[in-house]
Amino acid sequence: MKLVHEKEMETGSILPPSLQSQIKCYYRFCPIELAVVPHVNFRHFRFRLADGSFYKVERKIRNLSDLREHLARKTPIDVYYSTACWLNPHQLGSRVEKDILKNVMISCDLAFDIDVSGEIRTLEDARLQTMALIDFLESRGINVRYSAFSGSKGFHVVCDDPWNQEITEENPMKRELEAVERRKKIVKEAKGENLLFDEKVTVDTRRIIRLPGTTNSKTGFVCTVLDKKELQSGTEKILKSAQHGNITPRIPKRREMTRDFIVAKLLGKLGRLGVRPAPERGPCYSTFITSNVPGTLLKIPVLEFGDWKKIEEVIDVAEKVQCQYGLGDFLVFSDDNKFNAFSLKAVSRRRLEKILFAAGSMNLNACRKYGCTYTRVGKSIGLDGKIAHNEPELVSVLKSDLKGQASKAHFEFFSSLGVKVRGERLHLCGAGKEKLELVHAIIE
Repeated sequence: MKLVHEKEMETGSILPPSLQSQIKCYYRFCPIELAVVPHVNFRHFRFRLADGSFYKVERKIRNLSDLREHLARKTPIDVYYSTACWLNPHQLGSRVEKDILKNVMISCDLAFDIDVSGEIRTLEDARLQTMALIDFLESRGINVRYSAFSGSKGFHVVCDDPWNQEITEENPMKRELEAVERRKKIVKEAKGENLLFDEKVTVDTRRIIRLPGTTNSKTGFVCTVLDKKELQSGTEKILKSAQHGNITPRIPKRREMTRDFIVAKLLGKLGRLGVRPAPERGPCYSTFITSNVPGTLLKIPVLEFGDWKKIEEVIDVAEKVQCQYGLGDFLVFSDDNKFNAFSLKAVSRRRLEKILFAAGSMNLNACRKYGCTYTRVGKSIGLDGKIAHNEPELVSVLKSDLKGQASKAHFEFFSSLGVKVRGERLHLCGAGKEKLELVHAIIE
């Protein structure tokens, strides 16, 4: 049985027109750092599109004008380039490709990726590791071409190919293998100095990394080139320098100016009118889930209420829209200073906005602006590595029959967390939870 309407599955961009327009405008005028990417016409470029798929640029990018043309046409949410230079980058094949002209490597940058992971617990740890790594490389006469904040959880250090003049092997496949072996040796030396980085990135001659000057879709921050002084300035200053060109939503701490917000303001429950409260702990990381149903243009309703409402009031409002729109079970979570109520029903964006408006939901304006809602589902971790806020807590399940389709991805996601969701009578649509949009964002 086909449950998803064909017009909801059309292959055009799933971005709302306003955001698509902002992306085009940004990439038409943004200061993309092609100066730090020499021999651009021998680089392979790849874009991640709004539907999560990757697009391989099918002709050589010869200059900035060429690149801007592709960016404006495809409006990607992430832009990557190859660390290696290839004779025919637009035709790059796999390592087993029989056509040898598709795999002729000319040179390969020595690249390092230092991310918050494992022993690197905070962005500050990653910054310090980056500085130590640069000192290590320079002590060995390796030219560091640039270092950059990735726009999310870490930093990139990219060096000129130290062995380009030394490798004289004519067979392209053997030349590439020799380049890999040389990179393994420098990785072993660096690890011997207790330096922490993702070694898979460094030894991989087929690696693509984020292009400086482009945005990181996970946070909205720009991948920003840093000189030594900027790298030494500290994490908070680096985050501020990466904020220009914000076209994808970072998650703000301020509440949206919805009807519910205004009433609370007039009642004096949010402090002096016009004054934004200072962040409790400064910027912190957390994981957010979007309301988008993967593989469709549908959304699920997520209602958001401030903690100035009592839980009984939240339940009363949720039950009214639940009955009016046939939304099925509501999962109600307490999240520090607010409540979130999830329905699994898959609806159009227009219907979603009506539901949020009817409920007086605080995230209505965010939905209108970005085409979906963002809701925190993970712990918030401060720049000091400490937990700023625990994950939201399930406080109530409001049961009701769901009329229509339900999101398969969100059903599987909540089930995987141990939340008992009634699914025996649901008509599930869209892709599974492996395609669900989880955004690792910085809360300001």
